[in-house]
Amino acid sequence: MKGAPAKRLPAAERRRSILDAALTILSAKGYAGMTTAEVARQVGVSEPILYRHFSSKRALLRALLDGVIGEMMASFHQLAAGQPDPVAALLHICRAYPEMAQRHRREFRIINQTLVDCRDPKIREALERHYDAYRAFLQDLIEKGQRTGALRCDIPANVGAWHMIHAALGFLLGEEVRTNVRSPKDIEGFAQATLGGILENK
Repeated sequence: MKGAPAKRLPAAERRRSILDAALTILSAKGYAGMTTAEVARQVGVSEPILYRHFSSKRALLRALLDGVIGEMMASFHQLAAGQPDPVAALLHICRAYPEMAQRHRREFRIINQTLVDCRDPKIREALERHYDAYRAFLQDLIEKGQRTGALRCDIPANVGAWHMIHAALGFLLGEEVRTNVRSPKDIEGFAQATLGGILENK
């Protein structure tokens, strides 16, 4: 269905409207099913106008990835900032993750779909940067926890970081099929299970 004719917007607003339309289409059809022509129709602009803001479908997805990375890393730093030690920070992030996943549900869905479906080397590189940003942040906290003796030193910090990322990916995939009910007990169980393998036994 053709979008309504677009009114003239400031460049930043037009860019945001294009990204929002791309998110909607990507979450429904995946990266392979999205076309710039369809995004332009959804926004109500011509493809040449869309290309003034994004040079290609690849550029659209990379902008979406960059936006999600920025928002998530800002949230992680904010969550960690008020915690007295690295383990408390990691637990706080795990406890907050279900709500963050719900808030960014569309974004995470298209990232995970693209991770599975996309064969474009440049997009794969962008996805690697996306996950590596999380890995570096978590690895730094784990290394601090190892230095205090609270986290196991026989597990490399980067392995522990990837373990946490894998747990988060599993949570996201499970959300697609499970009933969307999260009790405080469930959330605490997720946090403890995620960190249980790297905590030092006392």
